[in-house]
Amino acid sequence: MYSSALLKNLLAYGKIIIRNKHKPTHWSVQRKKIHPVDKALNHFDDFYKQVFSYNWPSIRRGLLGKQKYVAVINNYGDVEETIAKLENQGALNMRTLFHLEKGYIQEKYEENKRVRYLEKIWKMEKQMDNKFQEENNTPEKPDSKQVKEYSLEASLRNADIDSSRLVDGDSREMAPILAQFLPATKIKGKEDWIPESQHYQYYNKDPNINVVIEKQHDFHFPEHLNAYCYEQSNYSDFELPKKGITGVYNYYLMDGGSVLPILALDLKPGNKVLDMCASPGGKSYLALQTLYPEYLVCNDVSYSRVSRIFKVLEEYLYDLNERWIKPNRLKVTNSDGRSISENNFDRILVDVPCTTDRHSVIENENNIFKPGRIKERLQLPELQCALLVQALKLVCEGGVVVYSTCSLSPIQNDGVVYMALKQVWEETKLEFIVKDLSPALAQIRSVFKLADQNLMKYGNLVIPFVSQNYGPTYFCKLERIK
Repeated sequence: MYSSALLKNLLAYGKIIIRNKHKPTHWSVQRKKIHPVDKALNHFDDFYKQVFSYNWPSIRRGLLGKQKYVAVINNYGDVEETIAKLENQGALNMRTLFHLEKGYIQEKYEENKRVRYLEKIWKMEKQMDNKFQEENNTPEKPDSKQVKEYSLEASLRNADIDSSRLVDGDSREMAPILAQFLPATKIKGKEDWIPESQHYQYYNKDPNINVVIEKQHDFHFPEHLNAYCYEQSNYSDFELPKKGITGVYNYYLMDGGSVLPILALDLKPGNKVLDMCASPGGKSYLALQTLYPEYLVCNDVSYSRVSRIFKVLEEYLYDLNERWIKPNRLKVTNSDGRSISENNFDRILVDVPCTTDRHSVIENENNIFKPGRIKERLQLPELQCALLVQALKLVCEGGVVVYSTCSLSPIQNDGVVYMALKQVWEETKLEFIVKDLSPALAQIRSVFKLADQNLMKYGNLVIPFVSQNYGPTYFCKLERIK
């Protein structure tokens, strides 16, 4: 220890440097502090690397990179002028892209089918020729020129093929017939699913539960739903929306992945629709832009969330009270989704609270990885399951429930779907099938990047990718059949 006199002398000659501590808000102090975004990223690095393996680094870059948005045209604004402006700026209509891709797929399918048929016929012809030669003891090969000009193979190259009597193995009507000739253990397609024991053991399969999965080969993109996007690797930003002559904004900016759960709902004219966890209101807005729902309920659990829904509706629907709320076309409710009693809905969207992965690695504000929200985060799957179970009980027979999250977690995605189906099977006599949308989603590959379907059991997952940076968005379609 220095004496006070010596300390003064040393200070006077500059021999001792005293460093004051920085304030808690100083950048150097903040850098050393572990923030919620750091905790989230560490958690995802540890967890998702096991799930996505060598694909995780590219997904990680997407999560941390610039998010892409789509502009959903407001049918109650200046529609034609807005569409023309966006197209002049290079934006593309998502519906047009889907239809083009669907046409390419169909064309390729027909071409490959024709080739397979011709190859099959050629093999049959060769077998018959070989058999004929063996029976008549004529091993000599026929003249090659003659085969080329007069063979059945040559005559069939440009022939019209009648496929009207071919058996379609994916047809629901043909399934019972085919099952009569094939052992159930040999049916094609079973080998594509990962066994429960290898599915990270997120949930245990009850042998008494039989989850029926049915493929869906197409989905309807409503004619009046216009969502504009930029092509792959085009990172252009949309301008902020402006109000038109009706006093409402001309388009709504949102993550492109949010469009897919609405398409999965397969809305029809006159549908009675429930958006169970609707805040901030983007997906409710999407549903209304199809012009199909006759009645839409937008619900959320807190007053602040309901206020956000009202704000969106007021900005995009003119004369909200007179044209929408009073005629009972639209209702906004403030309740816990688990206690909703109104039922007999044709379509229900369950876009549950989740870890919101992209937000969690970018924003510290309202981050679920904050120390004070640990219990809330750990209880998410339980809450998600309860919300989905309630939705399954409220939908009418023949109706559709779509479960969705903005998380990459298999626990919050496929795991919750399985737990909900198990609970409904145990507590009710309701029956549901899971619609496998993978065949239908082939047409979206020019816009979205999807996770390997071998990682999924029930739903589909849009994953962030630098050139197609939407999502993450998980969605699963469930149809009540009884």
